Amino acid sequence: MVPEDLEFRFIREITGDFSVERKLGQGAFGVVYKGVTNDGYEVAVKMLRTHLADIENKQFRNELQTLRKLAHQNIVQLLGYCYEAEKNKTPLIMPDGSKAFCYEMHTALCLEYLHNGSLQNLLSADESCEVKLDWHMRFKIIKGICEGLKYMHKERIYHFDLKPDNILLDKDMVPKIADFGLSRIFGQDMIRITHGPYGTLGYQPPEYIHGGELSEKFDIFSLGAIMIKIVSGAMGYPDCSDMSSHEFIDQVLEKWRNKLQETCISSDSLLEAYCRQVVTCTQIALNCLNEDNQKRPDIVKITESLNEIDTGVGKLPEKGCGLSVSEMTVQNKSIEMRMESKDITDVVEEHIVGRKEEKAKIITSLLESSSEKIILPIYGIGGIGKTTFSRLIKNDPKFKCYSKAWVHVSNRFDLNKIRQSIISELHKKESQAYDGQEIHNSLTKLHSGKKIMIVLDDLWEDDKFLLQDLTEMLHHDSKIIILVTTRSESVAERIHTSLEPYKILPLTNGMCWDIIKQRSGFGARDDKEKLRGIGQEIAQKCAGVALAAQSLGFTLRGKSFDQWMEVKDNDIWREQVSKDISLPNHVLASLMLSYNYMDPCLKLCFTYCAIFPKGHKIVQNDLIYQWISLGFIEPSTLRSTMELCRKYIVQLQGLSFFQVSPKTSEAYNEKATIFTIHDLVHDLATSLLGNRILDQSGQGNTRGSSCQYALLSDCSKALELCLTSRERLIALRFLDCCSTELGGAAFAPARSLRVLDLSECSIRKLPDSIGQLKQLRYLHATGVQDEMLPACITVLSHLMYLNLHGSSITALPESIGEMKGLMHLDLSGCTRIHELPVSFWNLEKLVHLDLSGCFHCSVSAESFGSLSRLEHLSLSKCKIKGDLAKALGRLTELQYLNLSKGFCFGSLCRGLKEVVVNLTKLRYLDVENFLESTMQQSKTERDIFLKLISSLPSLEYLNLAWTSDMHTIPESIGKLSKLHTLDLSSCTNLQWLPASISGIQSLKYLHVEGCFTLDKSTLPQYRKAAALLPNFVVHAADGGSSSNFSDLEYENPRILEISRLENVKSAEEARRIKLVEKQSIEDLKLVWTREARRFVDDDAEVLKQLMPPDTLEKFRLQGYESVSFPSWMMMNIATSLPQLAEVTLLDLPTCNNLPPLGQLPNLVKLDIRRMDRIRRIDGGLYGGVRAFPRLKRFELHDMKCLEEWNTAYTSDDDDFNEDVFPNLSSVSIVSCPKLRLKTSLPLVEYFSINGSDGVMLSSLGASFSVATTRFISVTTCEAPLHQWSLLRHVPCLKVLNITGCSDLTCSSTDDLL
Repeated sequence: MVPEDLEFRFIREITGDFSVERKLGQGAFGVVYKGVTNDGYEVAVKMLRTHLADIENKQFRNELQTLRKLAHQNIVQLLGYCYEAEKNKTPLIMPDGSKAFCYEMHTALCLEYLHNGSLQNLLSADESCEVKLDWHMRFKIIKGICEGLKYMHKERIYHFDLKPDNILLDKDMVPKIADFGLSRIFGQDMIRITHGPYGTLGYQPPEYIHGGELSEKFDIFSLGAIMIKIVSGAMGYPDCSDMSSHEFIDQVLEKWRNKLQETCISSDSLLEAYCRQVVTCTQIALNCLNEDNQKRPDIVKITESLNEIDTGVGKLPEKGCGLSVSEMTVQNKSIEMRMESKDITDVVEEHIVGRKEEKAKIITSLLESSSEKIILPIYGIGGIGKTTFSRLIKNDPKFKCYSKAWVHVSNRFDLNKIRQSIISELHKKESQAYDGQEIHNSLTKLHSGKKIMIVLDDLWEDDKFLLQDLTEMLHHDSKIIILVTTRSESVAERIHTSLEPYKILPLTNGMCWDIIKQRSGFGARDDKEKLRGIGQEIAQKCAGVALAAQSLGFTLRGKSFDQWMEVKDNDIWREQVSKDISLPNHVLASLMLSYNYMDPCLKLCFTYCAIFPKGHKIVQNDLIYQWISLGFIEPSTLRSTMELCRKYIVQLQGLSFFQVSPKTSEAYNEKATIFTIHDLVHDLATSLLGNRILDQSGQGNTRGSSCQYALLSDCSKALELCLTSRERLIALRFLDCCSTELGGAAFAPARSLRVLDLSECSIRKLPDSIGQLKQLRYLHATGVQDEMLPACITVLSHLMYLNLHGSSITALPESIGEMKGLMHLDLSGCTRIHELPVSFWNLEKLVHLDLSGCFHCSVSAESFGSLSRLEHLSLSKCKIKGDLAKALGRLTELQYLNLSKGFCFGSLCRGLKEVVVNLTKLRYLDVENFLESTMQQSKTERDIFLKLISSLPSLEYLNLAWTSDMHTIPESIGKLSKLHTLDLSSCTNLQWLPASISGIQSLKYLHVEGCFTLDKSTLPQYRKAAALLPNFVVHAADGGSSSNFSDLEYENPRILEISRLENVKSAEEARRIKLVEKQSIEDLKLVWTREARRFVDDDAEVLKQLMPPDTLEKFRLQGYESVSFPSWMMMNIATSLPQLAEVTLLDLPTCNNLPPLGQLPNLVKLDIRRMDRIRRIDGGLYGGVRAFPRLKRFELHDMKCLEEWNTAYTSDDDDFNEDVFPNLSSVSIVSCPKLRLKTSLPLVEYFSINGSDGVMLSSLGASFSVATTRFISVTTCEAPLHQWSLLRHVPCLKVLNITGCSDLTCSSTDDLL
């Protein structure tokens, strides 16, 4: 068994966060804890003290390397280890204001847990101990220690610290040698001289005490001292040194003869046999203690003597390790991949080495080109970094004004698919366009006058006519840039336009070495100087290819000097890896080398990924279940199968084989981790599989003879037409078959299938032939259009994974309970299901159940109790009958529970107090709008619920959003020590937060949007531990030159509110967080406190440095007190923020002009309030022609000086006038007493006027278009009704609503018309 590389987070979890109750013991260099895994397996965790980690790093690594080489029933078994550098959350603030992070090393060994502790403890407490050490047991212990030592010495490994404290005993009293921190591995030199500290006083031989001599006889002397202590008692060796050997043996024998006679041994022969053992063991011990090390026996002779006296006494029980020696054999040639200490969704994009000058050169040429249409091919060998380089260009701030699309083309050229992908990327939704004119019309409609950038990644097609069709399709009425990445120079030459194709040159050897150092953790090693030269030679072998350096760097992470040498001198560098001479051999060699060092399970998992076409977006959990279904994952002592799979994914990501995307899978209701496979890595996986895979995603490969995996392009054809032999086929998926109806013959003949993925097929009805696939484990069949599933599906007793998301089925088969192996069932979005069959609750192996969106389905709460293995349960938007609390009490494995927007017809709290005790593993709880709908009549019940869930020990995510009648949160919420996210959004009556929230150090996200009555002073104040998001409060550090603003430097949330910006101490602080580069931000609020003292006199200096990213969709600016706005708002806001849909300007008392928001192409809502210096709304806000093309809602509130609103855009040419707001539907004007409309009513359907008499008194000209207003609401108008001139200009008015107006006198209706 290969020891597992464990994350520090895992070690913390299994030890109960290193709780005092779990402590087993401690020494000078560390503490030992008892750990319990999720499966209930007990382990021992030896944790090195943090402050000694650097000093004792060598000892830790020595013990680790020694234990990895040893596998014997009398040597403690190493199960895993942790060697991890964790970045401190609190940075050091340098004199220049920059931040520097320190790293804390965590080192631990995870060992088998030995229930009876150390031999020393048992010998010291012999009389009082529950375990009585009779002679038979002592002889067994002596013999076991000697067998373990014999095995070690045969491997030329010497312990040098044997003592009773380092002999541990399992529950069957089998001894295990432990603590190898001082052990050494000797080669030919069997004797060495050292000045280092070895051994423990009383167990050190005289040659070491007087001369520092180390040899195998050191251990023999220590063994003699241990044996003396076992046979003679706790004092041991000191007693024997005061008398002759004969006297000592006689004394020991007399003691044991008397004891043995008292234990009712009726057989004289048995008594004598035991006494003979006592004498022999004592004599061996004395021989081991001989001062002349040459006269001490070796361990082989000792074990032979013990075996001789064992005969006739009875066979010793052969109990010990749970694993046999053969099962524990360590494959020394296999190098375990190191796993990063992060979740997949937390891995940040790597630092890019090199390419800066090349990037600047390319960007300059693109921007300076006068051509309206630029096609720039970027070409070079596979793995050289073309895709990464193109992404750097695409994401550069100089192209913020461009609408962008990224399309993966690969070697299967499909013009229709490219066309649809472009439109989908640009419009952020699926496209149905199928011809070139349609794509042009689409681009013109939504992007007219706007610049566009398109990246066509990995283009292989070299047919000049098809390339011409591609270029003609991509035309636009404004500037369009198309970047094309390709391995082929001929393709690059044929497709380029005005700019010459750019060839990516290799990185320098120094750059490759920099990448290897980053990936291998070189900077944290204590043997850097020894490894530097080796690493530089390895870097040369990468031949300037980034992918090669990345994969090798990760492979070398945490490896020994010998293993680095093994990589450098490997024969693979001199071999031809692939028969395809077009593939770069040095790159494939590095990837192949990384592959060779994978463990066997990971190799299977990796090569299987060739079944996905290049560029395919793979959903993590789907892939995991496919791996499990195919039997790739071997059980582990420490980790569950799912945990092992996630570990493998992170390892493949670390090797750069997987590239993680932050996007959300549209097939799921919740966020899913998605990744793609690097093209060259895909080539490697395909080549490794050879004829074991049939891939029709490429051109020309349509038929095979026999294979294990198949990726087919037509789900209507019979499988026989593609495969002449189907017996070996175990995994089948179809590609791009959404317009092709699934036929039963497409899969039925493959009786050995374990994985069947129909997610890209059109499934009108699931064929009955599905019942023939008796070995099937995984079935992905989303969107089934028929009302019923075939009843024969229930005979698939091995099926583990079934995904029917979004299907039209009205019921499940009555016999579904017969599918005893089902673990994952996804029925989300199956809106026509009304009830579940009675047998459904017999699916006792279910781990994941998703019923979200089944809003017509009523489920019985009590029935869930039978699904005791559930870890993931989603009942969002479902109706729940009965007492839910009682049912949850039986789900002790539950980790994820989603009840959002559901409704419970029974009691949620009855018995909940007892239930919460059992939900110790629950990490995610979502009750958004659930408490509101379920507990409308019982505020007391809701308060009880909140107090009880505060005692859930593992809770990390809690969503209480839309609980509108909740006024407070109980103080007990502070007990949730692991809480990471607390969502209180739209709890409209929430008044204050308890102080205990500030004490939750793990809390990262606190959402209080829409909590209108919340006292913001009760929000958690400044914490040194970490930034609290999304509501970040700037605090000025006392006496320092900087604030806590720098805490945002490495944050990239989706929603961000920065308040108290007056505490920023310099514009440089604002610049340093690089807000413009935080591409995840969609909603941003920048808030200054009105009339508060500023550290930076001019708010504009700070705002200038806070330019948002081009991903922004909502923006709020509040409390800003400068006279004008920075250039990014005044000069190019439309091009810088093309996705901006909502803008709020609030409390800007000194600004005397407005930014040109009218040019924002996607602005839907505009809200302007309390801007006291604004007197006119006119062309300054519009910014030019065609202003506000998509604006739907416009609000003006508390604009006390606003006098004039010109609702049309007028150019310098007096003859030109243009109405703005072509799509406006609602206008609200509140407390604008001086405002009058100058020209005409805006083209709006609904007009609301409150406390703004001047608007009603407006007399408009007749030169513009007729007003389309149909509904007007007037509130608190003091002007008499007959003076409401505005009403004369609304001929289409249907409804006039008047509220709170004092004078409604009117002589006739003519006064209003």
